[in-house]
Amino acid sequence: MSAAQSLTLPLTPELAAQLAAATERTGLPPAELALRALADHLDGVTAYGRLGEEMAFIKDRLAELAGIVGEALAEPPPAAVGEICRYRTPKAPPA
Repeated sequence: MSAAQSLTLPLTPELAAQLAAATERTGLPPAELALRALADHLDGVTAYGRLGEEMAFIKDRLAELAGIVGEALAEPPPAAVGEICRYRTPKAPPA
């Protein structure tokens, strides 16, 4: 995809009012203000999106790890305890 050289964006009334106020305060043309804002915040916006993806990945891996730990710490069935325990209680002699 080639880089955009020109871009037309519709503004909400609130954003248009903010841009007009900023233009009045700074004396810069609206296009210059928009370009500066875009340049200043574009890296932050893309980093925020990437951060969200990485957090979702980490959350999924933590859920998997919690499941593995839960399985490892689960109580074995009573029959399995006798098979894995080296100190068994002696069986009672037949009556």
